[in-house]
Amino acid sequence: MEDLQYLAAWVKEQHAREYILTWLLSQPGLWWSDGEIYQAVLQKSGKLLKAYVQKRQAGELFEGISEKLVGDDNWDDLAASLARIVAVYQQELSHLQERDRKGEGVKKNLNSKPLTGDSLSVLEVQQALPDPYADTLTGR
Repeated sequence: MEDLQYLAAWVKEQHAREYILTWLLSQPGLWWSDGEIYQAVLQKSGKLLKAYVQKRQAGELFEGISEKLVGDDNWDDLAASLARIVAVYQQELSHLQERDRKGEGVKKNLNSKPLTGDSLSVLEVQQALPDPYADTLTGR
């Protein structure tokens, strides 16, 4: 446990922005339009992000992490990074929906070209893993 605390302290000191960004991405509120993080992203507001993080800091591992980002510019950069991530997510989602609407989904792509002997030679055939409950001498 002591090693974990040391590692957490080092991460907080050296990589506070990345640590907070990763934590924010894992929050369920990011993906919902009524969530605080999503609203902060829409407004590109570092102030709202900072308030969210400070309000939700809990536990020894996360304690004081928001104080590592001293300038408001850091928080605005975080909000801008999250906005780019959400924009890419939404763009990819719309591409998937468009492909599904056109009938170019994964199933059609997989079934449209039957595999030939040449393409099968490219694929590696993996041997099945041995049964862990089988007899070691006979393999059964």
